[in-house]
Amino acid sequence: MNKFFKFILILLTFTVGNTYCQSTTGTRGLIKAPSARMFEDGTLVLGAAFIPPGYYKRTFGAKKGDVVPNAGLNTFVTVNLFPFMEVMFRYSHELNLPVTPVTQYFPDRMFTARFKLMNETKKWPAVVLGMQDVVGLFDSNAAGGGSTPNFASTYLVTSKNFIYKGYSIDATLGYGSDIKDIPAKEFKGFFGGVEITTPYIEDLQLLLDYDATYINIGVQKQFFKRLHSMVSYYPNYQKVGWVIAYRYPIY
Repeated sequence: MNKFFKFILILLTFTVGNTYCQSTTGTRGLIKAPSARMFEDGTLVLGAAFIPPGYYKRTFGAKKGDVVPNAGLNTFVTVNLFPFMEVMFRYSHELNLPVTPVTQYFPDRMFTARFKLMNETKKWPAVVLGMQDVVGLFDSNAAGGGSTPNFASTYLVTSKNFIYKGYSIDATLGYGSDIKDIPAKEFKGFFGGVEITTPYIEDLQLLLDYDATYINIGVQKQFFKRLHSMVSYYPNYQKVGWVIAYRYPIY
């Protein structure tokens, strides 16, 4: 563990760039926690994220919502239709679990919408409203937990960039809560984190976030300005995850 943190501190002195973060949930964010950053207008993102064992939750059956020993894979499509709106569709698949009539299992589907309420200014942070699992949020059967969405969350999040001696620190703070009597399954309570960059190596950043449950650490790198990769470390269970995503301007 100590060697890992020493590696992260060394890496911190050699990083750079603008805010590029692509969260494991499929939206713009840090490692897992969302941020108030959005992709440029007209950006299409195709990607996948590996969730290590001990963090992935079952999405069906009697153990729905329980952490399972299998890993998970999130595959997602994210689009910025307007400068103020980001939408995302995601499949969440539990690995090592066959999709057959015997298991009665099918990958979980989720639709997310995020809206920018305020742009960042010199004095004020950017503010975004996020609705994770929009279908469940507006489904009357979901209230009271009847068909509670697996990854439901409604949150407000702010992000503000600070420059200090050439270092860029993009700080995020947000809060998620229950709405319509639907229990928030993600980002319930305060969450946040930072993306740290320096002017020495292009397109490489250090990430640290708290997703309202765990503290996570990550390093991300962009290739050719379109291919995004991130390796994340989860100290609580000493597991490693990853994200790879391709970004393309559709107009």
